[in-house]
Amino acid sequence: MIDLGQIIIHPDAEHAVVQANQKVEEFVDRFHLGDFGDIDAETRQFNEDALRDGGDVLGCYELCSGLPLWIIGDGKTTVVLLP
Repeated sequence: MIDLGQIIIHPDAEHAVVQANQKVEEFVDRFHLGDFGDIDAETRQFNEDALRDGGDVLGCYELCSGLPLWIIGDGKTTVVLLP
């Protein structure tokens, strides 16, 4: 599990999630449990290194509307935003 720390949700990301009839918590929970969504092998390795050594971890998710949603966290702050 990843420490979330303070969660910051950008207004445009929150609006996009609500418009897609989804909840931000759904994606934050996935991120917290280590499900980083639709990431490639390079990003997966980057995340593994960041979890081991400290640093930013990236989660990429697709909303029902087709829009991408990013979550970036470092254990102290977690930011939910649109790319």
